[in-house]
Formats: sequence, C-alpha cells, structure tokens
Amino acid sequence: MNKFDHLEVTVNRYDPDIIGITESWCTPSVPDTELQLINYELFRHDRDSENKGGGVLLHVKSKLKPQETTFTSPFKDQVWCKIADLHTGVCYRSINYSIVGPDGAHVDK
Repeated sequence: MNKFDHLEVTVNRYDPDIIGITESWCTPSVPDTELQLINYELFRHDRDSENKGGGVLLHVKSKLKPQETTFTSPFKDQVWCKIADLHTGVCYRSINYSIVGPDGAHVDK
C-alpha cells in the first residue's frame, strides 16, 4: 500500500497490459477500491494466515476482457485469469516452512 502511488506513476508511464504483484501484504480489510487502477481489472488473493506478507495482485487491461479462473497448485498465494485463449497468473513461492507446510513441494533439499 505504501508504494501504490509509485505503481500508478509507473503504469501511466509504461502503459502495460498485464501487471503482476507479489508480496501485496493486503488483507480483507483493504477494499478493492484502494488497489484499483483506472482501465484495469483487478484480481487478488490475500494470504489466508496470520503470517505477515504474502498475497498477490493481478491487474489486466479491461479492454482485454479478462475472466478470473483457477488452477490447482502447491502455491497458496496465487491468482489467475484467462484472456481469450491465454491463461496468465501470479504465484508467490514462500520460503517460510510454517506457511507452506509439509505439502509445500518446493522445500529445497
């Protein structure tokens, strides 16, 4: 949230079609209106645990008509959408074992 003004300036300068953000640190107490960018659809997944951090955001140009979709993945912080025949998303791979647990499937050996 503390960098949202910088994000808006960057978006206005480069005009990207898709923006993926990890470590949003958002909680359900943060309304979508606080995260919305003009002319973009917002997709979000807040971390569903007491641990700080995590969460992902996906902004896609409205003119691309994105539709939210889901995939099964070992990553808890993820959000996906479909744009025509293209699936795109954002995943955050936490290194915190207390978050990913024994089924994290990505613990380095």
